[in-house]
Amino acid sequence: MLRPTFLLAALALAAAPANAAHCVAAGQWLDTRAMPLRSADALLAAGKADVVLLGERHAVPAVQLWQRDTIAALAAGGRPLVIGIEYLPRSMQPVLDDFNAGKIDIDSFRRQSKWDELWRHDFESYRPILELARAKSIPLKALNIDRAFVRQVSREGYAAAAAAGAAPVGQPAPPPAAYAKSLEQVFRQHAREATPQAVANFIAAQTVWDRAFAEGLAAILAERPGTLAIGLMGSGHVEGGNGAEHQLAAIRKADVWSAIAVPTAAPCDPPAAAADALFGAD
Repeated sequence: MLRPTFLLAALALAAAPANAAHCVAAGQWLDTRAMPLRSADALLAAGKADVVLLGERHAVPAVQLWQRDTIAALAAGGRPLVIGIEYLPRSMQPVLDDFNAGKIDIDSFRRQSKWDELWRHDFESYRPILELARAKSIPLKALNIDRAFVRQVSREGYAAAAAAGAAPVGQPAPPPAAYAKSLEQVFRQHAREATPQAVANFIAAQTVWDRAFAEGLAAILAERPGTLAIGLMGSGHVEGGNGAEHQLAAIRKADVWSAIAVPTAAPCDPPAAAADALFGAD
């Protein structure tokens, strides 16, 4: 059986084959009809949405700089923003609040948030985003949940894990068939024993993450009407609208615009409907 600690890595692998096929020039926007976009066009579309999802490859500095620059451009439009981040669980929200309020510096934030324990990806890749949020007074919201519940779901399924009490997220909506199939394929590639129940539990664990991100974004919209909620998360949670966007639709009506940072290396195939826009970044 695939160990729970490999769940995030497996999800990233699920997104990799599709992303590798989307060859976009470095620094170029492309819409899903294979038509080049000017940055202004992409940002105009994003600025009209309720939620913007920016799918990333973790700890790739060019990707995080693209996210930073996109957020900065949206902030320049004058609309209030909140940045929802996958990096940390909700239990670390007080640390994020202290950082936003200027009560702790960025290095203290790294220590107090247990970044190297909880997120584990290179902090320096994400520093530009954090520094922008603080400089522009853009609130940061933790979208993730503590891993213990996800591990329990991966062993027992959602219903059994939730029955133990204090489930941090609601029951996820059933995933789209294509998404469930892609997750099953990933699981079978890496699991020593892929029983139907083990596959089902793995899919449930992934949709719990999607649900957590969706709940966090929905809370931003409910608490701050008129705010643009920006979700920063792995591309597997964004691609095809099957992850966080699908779960958000089950919670509330929202206009979602999505973009994914994709590698620029060949081979190149026409991009599928992975997101509303793609951006070339290595």
